[in-house]
Amino acid sequence: MPHVLLVPGALMPEHEREHLEQDRVPRQLGRRLQRAARSHQRFTAAWSDGAAHLAWLAHAFGAPGDPPAAAAFALRASGADTSGSASEVWFCDPVHLRLEPERSVLSPIEAPPLSEPEAAELFDEAADAARGHGAELRRAGGHWYLLTDPPWRLLTTALQAALGASVEHRLPQGEHAGRWRRLLNEVQMRWHTSRTNRERDAHGQQAANCLWLHGGGAWSPLAASPFVQVDGDDPVVRGWQQAARRSAGSPAATDSLTIWPQLFDPYWRSNWRAWATGWTELDATVEALLRAARSAVDGRVALVACGRRSAVSFMLSGSAGLLGWRRRALQECLLEPDS
Repeated sequence: MPHVLLVPGALMPEHEREHLEQDRVPRQLGRRLQRAARSHQRFTAAWSDGAAHLAWLAHAFGAPGDPPAAAAFALRASGADTSGSASEVWFCDPVHLRLEPERSVLSPIEAPPLSEPEAAELFDEAADAARGHGAELRRAGGHWYLLTDPPWRLLTTALQAALGASVEHRLPQGEHAGRWRRLLNEVQMRWHTSRTNRERDAHGQQAANCLWLHGGGAWSPLAASPFVQVDGDDPVVRGWQQAARRSAGSPAATDSLTIWPQLFDPYWRSNWRAWATGWTELDATVEALLRAARSAVDGRVALVACGRRSAVSFMLSGSAGLLGWRRRALQECLLEPDS
């Protein structure tokens, strides 16, 4: 089976087509994409709308739930002690909400990122509020987790799918949405008067003014993973891979997976100049993987380009000149329909 190279943010939205010029993608990689056999997947779930690679990964690993449980697997993969933990775990990430005319836009806190003392002060305030609402807040592996018992019934949107988007229609919904809003309101009031945010406001820096809840669910063993090896830093994927069961009757995993996330940041920001620079870096990765694949039984690389709702798999081989008769325009390869 081929090596799988998953590339979030590789498909440009149709309405941005003026930015997809031929020289945006290195010539050799462009030729490979134009002449490769390809297949399409379309994901319509609201929780991943904006980051189709998340739905692709959840489907590949057979992650439980809709939206799939993610935080519980990441927490266990971090090495944190989860014995005696609540039955359900959520990501509860500090973020910045920017008010614009008629909408609020979500972004990570990066101008500058929270220092350790700043994060510790904000965490302590939020954790104290959470205890008052019957929940527990934890920090592990660079992430914040909210533990709830009994479980909260909520429909949420993954953080990556919400970045740069209006949050009004992406806020948690469901039976316990009111409970979450009350907790969030208390945290926001505490943070508004915190020393950290007062000092950041005074210096013109992004304030931490919201928590983004997503990825909730309980840990459980998963079916056998299709991947014998996974190369990437995503804690959720590490957790899913670790939870995969092996049994005597399970088919042997033969694929390997590399997640290449460098295009996603310029993608959600619509920074197409930086996006093009990322393709140059990706070209080197593809060539290295193809060289390594020559010694494998299959010898191919499946590049899975993802956008908002679509994933397109291009089957690449060591020769860019194969199937010269099958040459499609680059825009046909890398543009994702808006509807």
